[in-house]
Amino acid sequence: MVQTGMPTNRRRWPVPPSLLIGLAPLVAFAGVSAWRSRPSDDYPTLGTTVDSVVRSLLVPEGIAALALAVLVTALGWWRIATVDTERGRPRWTWIAPALILVVCLVRLPLVDWGALPWHYFPLLAIGVLFVGVFEELLTRGVLLVGLRRRLPEFGVWIGSCVLFGLLHLLNVLAGAGVGPTLIQVVFAASFGSTLYLARRLTGNLLAPVLLHALWDFGSIAVSATSRQGFDDVVVVGTIGLFAFAVLALGVVAGGVVAWRDDRPRRLRRRWRDVPRNEVAGTAADLRVPTDTPAGSRS
Repeated sequence: MVQTGMPTNRRRWPVPPSLLIGLAPLVAFAGVSAWRSRPSDDYPTLGTTVDSVVRSLLVPEGIAALALAVLVTALGWWRIATVDTERGRPRWTWIAPALILVVCLVRLPLVDWGALPWHYFPLLAIGVLFVGVFEELLTRGVLLVGLRRRLPEFGVWIGSCVLFGLLHLLNVLAGAGVGPTLIQVVFAASFGSTLYLARRLTGNLLAPVLLHALWDFGSIAVSATSRQGFDDVVVVGTIGLFAFAVLALGVVAGGVVAWRDDRPRRLRRRWRDVPRNEVAGTAADLRVPTDTPAGSRS
Protein backbone atom coordinates (compact mmCIF):
# COMPACT_ATOMS: atom_id res chain seq x y z
CA MET A 1 0.00 0.00 0.00
CA VAL A 2 1.41 3.35 -1.08
CA GLN A 3 1.15 6.16 1.44
CA THR A 4 0.33 9.54 -0.03
CA GLY A 5 1.66 12.85 1.24
CA MET A 6 5.07 11.37 2.18
CA PRO A 7 8.31 12.14 0.32
CA THR A 8 9.33 9.13 -1.77
CA ASN A 9 12.72 10.32 -3.04
CA ARG A 10 14.61 12.10 -0.28
CA ARG A 11 18.13 13.12 -1.24
CA ARG A 12 20.71 11.87 1.25
CA TRP A 13 23.99 12.53 -0.63
CA PRO A 14 25.50 14.87 -1.39
CA VAL A 15 24.31 16.45 1.85
CA PRO A 16 22.22 19.56 1.10
CA PRO A 17 23.97 22.84 2.05
CA SER A 18 23.28 24.01 5.58
CA LEU A 19 24.44 26.99 7.62
CA LEU A 20 24.97 24.81 10.69
CA ILE A 21 27.15 22.36 8.76
CA GLY A 22 29.09 25.26 7.27
CA LEU A 23 29.82 26.69 10.72
CA ALA A 24 30.47 23.36 12.48
CA PRO A 25 34.08 22.77 11.28
CA LEU A 26 35.08 26.33 12.19
CA VAL A 27 33.61 25.98 15.69
CA ALA A 28 35.26 22.57 16.11
CA PHE A 29 38.63 23.94 15.01
CA ALA A 30 38.33 26.87 17.42
CA GLY A 31 37.49 24.49 20.27
CA VAL A 32 40.40 22.15 19.54
CA SER A 33 42.83 25.07 19.18
CA ALA A 34 41.71 26.55 22.50
CA TRP A 35 42.08 23.16 24.17
CA ARG A 36 45.60 22.58 22.77
CA SER A 37 46.90 26.07 23.62
CA ARG A 38 48.99 26.63 26.72
CA PRO A 39 50.00 29.87 28.46
CA SER A 40 53.63 28.85 28.00
CA ASP A 41 53.36 28.80 24.19
CA ASP A 42 55.60 31.31 22.42
CA TYR A 43 53.63 32.36 19.35
CA PRO A 44 56.19 34.95 18.09
CA THR A 45 58.75 32.16 17.54
CA LEU A 46 56.34 30.09 15.40
CA GLY A 47 58.19 28.63 12.42
CA THR A 48 61.57 30.18 13.21
CA THR A 49 63.35 26.82 13.53
CA VAL A 50 63.13 23.44 11.84
CA ASP A 51 61.67 21.88 14.98
CA SER A 52 59.05 24.63 15.26
CA VAL A 53 58.03 24.20 11.63
CA VAL A 54 57.55 20.47 12.05
CA ARG A 55 55.89 20.63 15.47
CA SER A 56 53.70 23.72 15.02
CA LEU A 57 52.93 23.76 11.29
CA LEU A 58 53.67 20.59 9.37
CA VAL A 59 52.12 18.00 11.68
CA PRO A 60 49.05 19.79 13.15
CA GLU A 61 48.08 21.59 9.95
CA GLY A 62 48.55 18.43 7.90
CA ILE A 63 46.26 16.50 10.27
CA ALA A 64 43.69 19.32 10.23
CA ALA A 65 43.73 19.53 6.41
CA LEU A 66 43.30 15.75 6.12
CA ALA A 67 40.42 15.70 8.62
CA LEU A 68 38.64 18.53 6.80
CA ALA A 69 39.16 16.80 3.44
CA VAL A 70 37.53 13.66 4.84
CA LEU A 71 34.56 15.73 6.05
CA VAL A 72 34.13 17.47 2.68
CA THR A 73 34.28 14.07 0.95
CA ALA A 74 31.66 12.66 3.33
CA LEU A 75 29.38 15.63 2.64
CA GLY A 76 29.94 15.45 -1.12
CA TRP A 77 30.75 19.16 -1.16
CA TRP A 78 34.01 19.20 -3.10
CA ARG A 79 32.60 20.91 -6.16
CA ILE A 80 30.42 23.49 -4.44
CA ALA A 81 33.13 24.20 -1.85
CA THR A 82 35.92 24.71 -4.37
CA VAL A 83 34.33 25.92 -7.62
CA ASP A 84 32.24 28.96 -8.57
CA THR A 85 30.51 28.40 -11.89
CA GLU A 86 30.30 32.15 -12.55
CA ARG A 87 33.30 34.39 -12.07
CA GLY A 88 33.13 37.76 -10.35
CA ARG A 89 33.22 41.14 -12.04
CA PRO A 90 34.32 43.88 -12.77
CA ARG A 91 37.77 43.21 -14.16
CA TRP A 92 39.53 46.06 -12.35
CA THR A 93 39.12 44.12 -9.09
CA TRP A 94 41.95 41.84 -10.31
CA ILE A 95 44.30 44.62 -9.21
CA ALA A 96 43.99 43.73 -5.51
CA PRO A 97 45.06 40.04 -5.62
CA ALA A 98 47.65 40.85 -8.29
CA LEU A 99 49.31 43.47 -6.07
CA ILE A 100 49.25 41.11 -3.08
CA LEU A 101 51.09 38.58 -5.25
CA VAL A 102 53.64 41.30 -6.06
CA VAL A 103 54.12 41.95 -2.32
CA CYS A 104 54.70 38.22 -1.73
CA LEU A 105 57.32 38.05 -4.48
CA VAL A 106 59.08 41.27 -3.44
CA ARG A 107 59.61 39.90 0.09
CA LEU A 108 61.44 36.77 -1.11
CA PRO A 109 64.77 38.55 -1.79
CA LEU A 110 64.68 39.75 1.84
CA VAL A 111 65.00 36.15 3.06
CA ASP A 112 68.49 35.16 4.15
CA TRP A 113 68.52 31.74 2.50
CA GLY A 114 71.77 30.73 4.19
CA ALA A 115 70.78 31.59 7.75
CA LEU A 116 69.05 28.26 8.40
CA PRO A 117 69.61 24.65 7.27
CA TRP A 118 68.61 24.08 3.66
CA HIS A 119 65.79 21.66 4.56
CA TYR A 120 64.08 24.35 6.66
CA PHE A 121 62.69 26.03 3.55
CA PRO A 122 61.04 23.01 1.84
CA LEU A 123 59.56 21.97 5.19
CA LEU A 124 58.22 25.50 5.67
CA ALA A 125 56.80 25.49 2.13
CA ILE A 126 54.91 22.24 2.81
CA GLY A 127 53.74 23.51 6.20
CA VAL A 128 52.31 26.78 4.88
CA LEU A 129 50.73 24.89 1.99
CA PHE A 130 48.88 22.76 4.55
CA VAL A 131 47.83 25.99 6.28
CA GLY A 132 46.55 27.39 3.00
CA VAL A 133 44.61 24.25 2.13
CA PHE A 134 43.04 23.93 5.56
CA GLU A 135 42.14 27.56 6.23
CA GLU A 136 40.87 28.25 2.71
CA LEU A 137 38.82 25.06 2.52
CA LEU A 138 37.48 25.92 5.97
CA THR A 139 36.55 29.58 5.41
CA ARG A 140 36.40 30.20 1.66
CA GLY A 141 35.05 26.69 1.10
CA VAL A 142 32.79 24.95 3.63
CA LEU A 143 31.88 28.14 5.50
CA LEU A 144 31.07 29.91 2.22
CA VAL A 145 28.69 27.11 1.24
CA GLY A 146 26.90 27.32 4.58
CA LEU A 147 26.61 31.11 4.54
CA ARG A 148 25.24 31.08 1.00
CA ARG A 149 22.40 28.91 2.23
CA ARG A 150 21.02 31.78 4.34
CA LEU A 151 22.63 35.05 3.22
CA PRO A 152 22.93 37.08 0.03
CA GLU A 153 26.44 37.19 -1.41
CA PHE A 154 27.24 40.55 0.20
CA GLY A 155 26.45 39.04 3.60
CA VAL A 156 28.51 35.96 2.70
CA TRP A 157 31.48 38.20 1.90
CA ILE A 158 31.17 40.07 5.21
CA GLY A 159 30.55 36.93 7.28
CA SER A 160 33.46 34.96 5.82
CA CYS A 161 35.91 37.86 6.23
CA VAL A 162 34.83 38.70 9.80
CA LEU A 163 34.88 35.08 10.98
CA PHE A 164 38.28 34.53 9.36
CA GLY A 165 39.60 37.54 11.25
CA LEU A 166 38.05 36.53 14.57
CA LEU A 167 39.57 33.08 14.23
CA HIS A 168 42.98 34.69 14.81
CA LEU A 169 41.92 35.77 18.32
CA LEU A 170 42.95 32.26 19.34
CA ASN A 171 46.58 33.35 18.96
CA VAL A 172 46.27 35.08 22.34
CA LEU A 173 45.95 31.65 23.93
CA ALA A 174 49.16 30.60 22.17
CA GLY A 175 51.28 33.35 23.69
CA ALA A 176 50.64 36.30 21.35
CA GLY A 177 50.14 39.77 22.83
CA VAL A 178 46.62 41.19 22.95
CA GLY A 179 47.51 44.38 21.03
CA PRO A 180 49.34 42.66 18.16
CA THR A 181 46.60 40.04 18.00
CA LEU A 182 43.88 42.67 17.57
CA ILE A 183 45.89 44.20 14.73
CA GLN A 184 46.26 40.73 13.22
CA VAL A 185 42.48 40.19 13.43
CA VAL A 186 41.85 43.36 11.41
CA PHE A 187 44.61 42.43 8.99
CA ALA A 188 43.30 38.88 8.55
CA ALA A 189 39.74 40.08 7.94
CA SER A 190 41.03 42.46 5.26
CA PHE A 191 43.26 39.77 3.75
CA GLY A 192 40.21 37.48 3.73
CA SER A 193 38.50 39.89 1.33
CA THR A 194 41.40 39.60 -1.12
CA LEU A 195 41.34 35.81 -0.80
CA TYR A 196 37.58 35.88 -1.41
CA LEU A 197 38.32 37.91 -4.54
CA ALA A 198 40.90 35.36 -5.68
CA ARG A 199 38.27 32.63 -5.49
CA ARG A 200 35.52 34.65 -7.17
CA LEU A 201 37.67 36.02 -9.98
CA THR A 202 39.34 32.71 -10.89
CA GLY A 203 36.30 30.55 -10.18
CA ASN A 204 38.10 28.04 -7.94
CA LEU A 205 39.75 27.68 -4.53
CA LEU A 206 43.26 26.93 -5.81
CA ALA A 207 44.17 30.60 -6.29
CA PRO A 208 43.44 31.67 -2.67
CA VAL A 209 45.19 28.54 -1.35
CA LEU A 210 48.41 29.37 -3.21
CA LEU A 211 48.20 33.09 -2.43
CA HIS A 212 47.66 32.34 1.27
CA ALA A 213 50.57 29.88 1.37
CA LEU A 214 52.91 32.25 -0.45
CA TRP A 215 52.04 35.10 1.91
CA ASP A 216 52.69 32.96 5.02
CA PHE A 217 55.94 31.63 3.57
CA GLY A 218 57.33 35.13 3.07
CA SER A 219 56.14 36.38 6.45
CA ILE A 220 57.62 33.49 8.43
CA ALA A 221 60.84 33.17 6.42
CA VAL A 222 61.63 36.89 6.66
CA SER A 223 60.98 36.88 10.42
CA ALA A 224 63.11 33.77 10.94
CA THR A 225 66.14 35.02 8.96
CA SER A 226 65.93 38.79 9.36
CA ARG A 227 69.20 40.45 10.38
CA GLN A 228 67.26 43.34 12.01
CA GLY A 229 69.50 45.93 10.35
CA PHE A 230 68.29 49.46 9.74
CA ASP A 231 67.95 48.93 5.99
CA ASP A 232 65.99 45.70 6.52
CA VAL A 233 63.60 47.38 8.95
CA VAL A 234 62.97 50.27 6.55
CA VAL A 235 62.36 47.98 3.57
CA VAL A 236 60.08 45.61 5.52
CA GLY A 237 58.16 48.57 6.98
CA THR A 238 57.68 50.13 3.55
CA ILE A 239 56.42 46.85 2.12
CA GLY A 240 54.09 46.49 5.11
CA LEU A 241 52.57 49.94 4.59
CA PHE A 242 52.08 49.21 0.90
CA ALA A 243 50.46 45.86 1.79
CA PHE A 244 47.96 47.59 4.10
CA ALA A 245 47.01 49.97 1.28
CA VAL A 246 46.52 47.03 -1.08
CA LEU A 247 44.41 45.20 1.50
CA ALA A 248 42.18 48.28 1.82
CA LEU A 249 41.72 48.11 -1.95
CA GLY A 250 40.90 44.41 -1.56
CA VAL A 251 38.13 45.23 0.91
CA VAL A 252 36.56 47.71 -1.53
CA ALA A 253 36.94 45.34 -4.49
CA GLY A 254 35.53 42.36 -2.58
CA GLY A 255 32.50 44.39 -1.54
CA VAL A 256 31.91 45.51 -5.13
CA VAL A 257 32.06 41.95 -6.49
CA ALA A 258 29.68 40.65 -3.82
CA TRP A 259 27.31 43.62 -4.24
CA ARG A 260 27.11 43.10 -8.01
CA ASP A 261 26.12 39.48 -7.44
CA ASP A 262 23.14 40.56 -5.35
CA ARG A 263 21.60 42.97 -7.86
CA PRO A 264 19.40 40.34 -9.60
CA ARG A 265 18.44 38.98 -6.16
CA ARG A 266 17.31 42.42 -4.98
CA LEU A 267 15.38 42.93 -8.24
CA ARG A 268 13.50 39.66 -7.78
CA ARG A 269 12.63 40.61 -4.21
CA ARG A 270 11.12 43.88 -5.39
CA TRP A 271 8.99 42.07 -7.96
CA ARG A 272 7.81 39.54 -5.38
CA ASP A 273 6.62 42.37 -3.16
CA VAL A 274 4.22 43.59 -5.88
CA PRO A 275 0.76 41.91 -6.00
CA ARG A 276 0.65 39.19 -8.63
CA ASN A 277 -2.18 40.67 -10.70
CA GLU A 278 -0.31 44.01 -10.81
CA VAL A 279 2.83 42.28 -12.02
CA ALA A 280 0.89 40.50 -14.74
CA GLY A 281 -0.77 43.72 -15.85
CA THR A 282 2.49 45.63 -15.95
CA ALA A 283 4.25 42.87 -17.85
CA ALA A 284 1.44 42.75 -20.39
CA ASP A 285 1.48 46.51 -20.90
CA LEU A 286 5.25 46.62 -21.39
CA ARG A 287 5.30 43.35 -23.38
CA VAL A 288 7.87 41.89 -20.96
CA PRO A 289 7.62 38.13 -20.35
CA THR A 290 6.80 37.12 -16.77
CA ASP A 291 8.47 34.35 -14.78
CA THR A 292 5.40 32.11 -15.28
CA PRO A 293 6.08 29.41 -17.95
CA ALA A 294 3.93 29.70 -21.05
CA GLY A 295 0.84 27.51 -20.98
CA SER A 296 0.95 27.00 -17.18
CA ARG A 297 -1.42 28.33 -14.57
CA SER A 298 -0.28 31.35 -12.60
